[in-house]
Amino acid sequence: MDVMRLLSQPLQIGRELATKKVVKQFVRKFGLVYFGSVNQREDEHELIRGITVSASHVDTHFCVGDYKGHDISLVERRNTLNFPDQASKQYHWLIMQVDLKREGLPHVFIDGNHHDEAFYTTLFMKFANMTNANTLFLQDNPLFARTFKVFTPADKFDELEIMLSGDIAAMLAHHFKQFDYEIDDDRVLIYAENPVVTAHLLHEMLRVGQWLAKELDKAETELEIAR
Repeated sequence: MDVMRLLSQPLQIGRELATKKVVKQFVRKFGLVYFGSVNQREDEHELIRGITVSASHVDTHFCVGDYKGHDISLVERRNTLNFPDQASKQYHWLIMQVDLKREGLPHVFIDGNHHDEAFYTTLFMKFANMTNANTLFLQDNPLFARTFKVFTPADKFDELEIMLSGDIAAMLAHHFKQFDYEIDDDRVLIYAENPVVTAHLLHEMLRVGQWLAKELDKAETELEIAR
């Protein structure tokens, strides 16, 4: 019998109940709808996808709604990655998705140096065309280039420079470096890696998500002109 596992169960249950309480308070405050656990293969709802999606992940505390004109959704996601000759790795994210009012943005992942090599191995297996784009920001936004690793297909570098303007890069680096970000077509995802779920965390994710969505909606207009 795994004694450590048995001893940790009350703590895990307590954390789960605390997370559920915080998320439900957030849901009530902002008028969202709470669904709890969801099955990615069977559920009728349009679930959160993104780079962390896999056949084995488990989603809980799923909720959806609208905030200041943008559709939003939230989920707590856990996954275990297995590699030959290595111990398995467990990952835990809180993810908020904000839908944009436009579409056609390039696929970009902005990592605040929160992930390990195992995560990147999986990322590049699924998205082989992703390329490190930090050189684009070294001169004009050195703090952003130090704070984040930015990945997008090499043929999207020109669009990335327009989309992540100096003001956006500076704001993320100075005020929101605790999160990771994914932009893809008509949505932006905000990731809190291995989080303790608190009301402050949820409010900060909502704040940066709503701000970034507005900025990206404007950036798409500039991209259309450039194209």
